[in-house]
Amino acid sequence: MMNEQEIIEHGRKMFKKCYNGVIPLPESVAPDSFGELNLKLFHEVWGDDRLSFRDKRLLVIGVMGGRAGSPDMFAIHARSALKNGELTIDELRASMKVLLNYAGAPATSPLYLALENIIKENGG
Repeated sequence: MMNEQEIIEHGRKMFKKCYNGVIPLPESVAPDSFGELNLKLFHEVWGDDRLSFRDKRLLVIGVMGGRAGSPDMFAIHARSALKNGELTIDELRASMKVLLNYAGAPATSPLYLALENIIKENGG
């Protein structure tokens, strides 16, 4: 069983693996802060090996599709998925098609625009 410091350190490792430099890891977090809670959640969620990182990424992207107004978080996860090799541009486009069908155009239009910008950034 991990102690609290080991959980936080493992959360740091999972944060780094998840975002792969797309967003920086906070250098330090105060005890009992949102940052510490976030690292504990990274340990619990991204450190749980019952689902692959790719599977978790698809779930997060799906949640972003169902929540209008989340294009920034969607972009972070789309960039991270590309950088980590979890999803290809074609797979992200296919995901967008599913989101459009199930979440609707009002929710997914901002995500579509964010994805097209990411594709341009990656030479597509």
